[in-house]
Amino acid sequence: MEKMINWEKRRERDAYSFANINLLGSCNVDCFFCLGKDIEDELCGKNQLSSHFDDWDNFKPFLQNCANHGIKKLYITGQNTDSLLYKYLEELINYLHHNGFQVGMRTNGYQALQKLEIVNKCELSVGYSIHTLNPMTNKMIMGRDDIPDWDLILTKTKGARVQIVLNRCNQSEFYDLLKYLATLKHRIKYVQIRRVSTDTRQNLLAPDAVAYEQIYTEVSKIFPLKRRFVSDAEVYEIHGLDVVFWRTIKTSVNSMNYFTDGTCSESYFIVEGYLQNMKKE
Repeated sequence: MEKMINWEKRRERDAYSFANINLLGSCNVDCFFCLGKDIEDELCGKNQLSSHFDDWDNFKPFLQNCANHGIKKLYITGQNTDSLLYKYLEELINYLHHNGFQVGMRTNGYQALQKLEIVNKCELSVGYSIHTLNPMTNKMIMGRDDIPDWDLILTKTKGARVQIVLNRCNQSEFYDLLKYLATLKHRIKYVQIRRVSTDTRQNLLAPDAVAYEQIYTEVSKIFPLKRRFVSDAEVYEIHGLDVVFWRTIKTSVNSMNYFTDGTCSESYFIVEGYLQNMKKE
């Protein structure tokens, strides 16, 4: 089955348009497709969730490098954890704003209601991972069977978008999930459908990439193409929602990456960039 999937990366990238701050640490979910699982051994024992960003190695030089490249948009995310678990998140957002950056965030949303005031400090979109509304499916995907109160979270978030990692577990629920999100479309900028990405587990995750391609093929035959976001990122209107199909390694978008152990990468490819630039202990 893996031979059906082209895992080749697009090496021709656009100019840098954003940068990621990739937090390292433990997580409150256990997504089976998490990119952190590609390099579990390398990340073992690295945890900066309780470390003040003033103590992060190479952080200020990284921000200066972003400024030198004209990058204004920074997204706080997690390599193997969740952004809302960072102890000094609010202070970090304020610091980045003070230094002329715009801030966005990606999160699984489990801490969103407790930290909505912090979440709404982001003027860029806050991306929520909503892979299913079914507790059993959520257990298979994320390792826990409780579902965040998405009605309340999306209603109270100023600028939300939704990312769905389409996989073998939630494939049959895809259209129903979009119907649900359409009931909150006035609160959602767009929905991003992501194909699994991996550098080291292609055989294991091939069925999940196949699930994505099957749904994409169905959608492309049923719904008219609305526009292209960037190269190989197509936007379809489904139930009044802008739905973007996103093969991470195939798009032309480009970013820099900072990891909170001090590793800096000018590569869009997360795992590859980390391994090539990994900070030595």
